[in-house]
Amino acid sequence: MASKRSFLDQLENFRREAYVAAQYLYSEMAVQHAASKSQRLLNKLNRTPRFWLTHGAACQEAAYLTLGRVFDTKSPFNVNALLDTFEQNLADFSRIALAERKRDGKPTAPEWLDDYLAGAHYPTVKDVARLRIRVAAYRSIYDRAVKPARNKYIAHREKVDQEDVQSLFGGGKVKELWRLVTFLNALYEALWNQYHNGRKAVPRPMRYSVKVIFDSKHQGSAPHEAVIAETKQLMAFIETAMPNE
Repeated sequence: MASKRSFLDQLENFRREAYVAAQYLYSEMAVQHAASKSQRLLNKLNRTPRFWLTHGAACQEAAYLTLGRVFDTKSPFNVNALLDTFEQNLADFSRIALAERKRDGKPTAPEWLDDYLAGAHYPTVKDVARLRIRVAAYRSIYDRAVKPARNKYIAHREKVDQEDVQSLFGGGKVKELWRLVTFLNALYEALWNQYHNGRKAVPRPMRYSVKVIFDSKHQGSAPHEAVIAETKQLMAFIETAMPNE
């Protein structure tokens, strides 16, 4: 059991890790998708192959290392420690505590506050247990699809044979990695809204397909969608601004 820490400290650290994991993973994938859509763009990217190979490898390694920190039970700021802190600080989610946050230091409560508090959700250990089950399901993806490569190749060079290395990365599908990192961001949003707005902490599904998000006319503000939007802008610039050979 983690020592009692500020829930907000744990949550903010988790946010940073979840955000960067999504940005690393989706930046690499967005470049690949853009190149697959345009031979003209692919030809231009192939004029600087070392840079793009470096970009792809760096993003993949950074994403795997970040996910390792999120799920490493030895870390004081892993996802289980976040839920431990949530459970240890349930008093911070009470009706009285939420009322204080909504009053925002004002001497009198706003007229709407009583109705708002009546409709809010005040979590119990059952809510924490429900989230632990969700996290455990995604931890199984991490253990199978990320941890072997992270531990035996990226963090420590235990394998160097090409076939052995490929097998380390072959434990999962790309779609599973997308769903893993988007779940982490959905979990952050759910816990943030539970604390600040009294909304029951239920992680909401997010768009996760690179193709769907990239090809959409609109990319949202979630970190994986935002980095896809910027990558899309960069790819369009490269495709149109660089002269053909």
